[in-house]
Amino acid sequence: MTIFNKSTNALKWCTYANLSMLAFCLIAMFVDDRMLLGESVWLKPTKFAVSIAVYCVTIALLFQVYPYSDQLKKWLSRTIGWVLILEIPLVMVQAGRGVRSHFNTETGLDSMIFGWMGILIFINTLVLFILMVTAFFKKLNTTILMQRAIQFGWLGMIVSIAAGQIMIANMGHSVGVPDGGAGMPVTHWSTEGGDWRAVHFLGMHGIQILPLLAYFLEKNVWKNSRLIIWGVGMIYLTFIGWIFMRTQAGIPFLTI
Repeated sequence: MTIFNKSTNALKWCTYANLSMLAFCLIAMFVDDRMLLGESVWLKPTKFAVSIAVYCVTIALLFQVYPYSDQLKKWLSRTIGWVLILEIPLVMVQAGRGVRSHFNTETGLDSMIFGWMGILIFINTLVLFILMVTAFFKKLNTTILMQRAIQFGWLGMIVSIAAGQIMIANMGHSVGVPDGGAGMPVTHWSTEGGDWRAVHFLGMHGIQILPLLAYFLEKNVWKNSRLIIWGVGMIYLTFIGWIFMRTQAGIPFLTI
């Protein structure tokens, strides 16, 4: 299966750019031992680079089943691509300076960078809402099973976006404890209080997991495939809704 084509060329270059920045951040993590909020200053841009690369591939694959003209796909791809190519260097600049990239308004430069990141993500979110509306109100060029999986994935994304907005409103990601306390390995989600990053992550990646499940079911011709997608989709939404409420109450995702 070809992931990118002429109409999604911008997403291809955004993926390559983020993989290049990922390589840089991984090297920087080994040669730069500075820490920030209990983790390497380069961990956040590393995670962002991976997430954005996966996101670009996901959107490129989704565009293959969306009933858009090549021109509209090209315009949306360029919007997403340029927005995210500009986003990760801002995170990297702050990592290089040894300061927080998010929720940081300590200096004029910090405020400007955080503000620009907010604008860029807002533009990306507008594009996402176009894709969400299309998935619910138009027939995609795919099976009913795959379209239902995509719809469940977008519902999870709405929860993820809500968690992101709550973090911005609170100027932090932890609930009941300060940011930067004890956290889980790699993700560093708080193990002492609620952490909106867990909800943000879980809601964001349903759009990959559920369509992959639908693809697997179709390839292997499983009986009751629609029932499985409905069941898994409802369990997924119930789970992230439960994690949302626990986070709001200040309960950690895990206490390991």
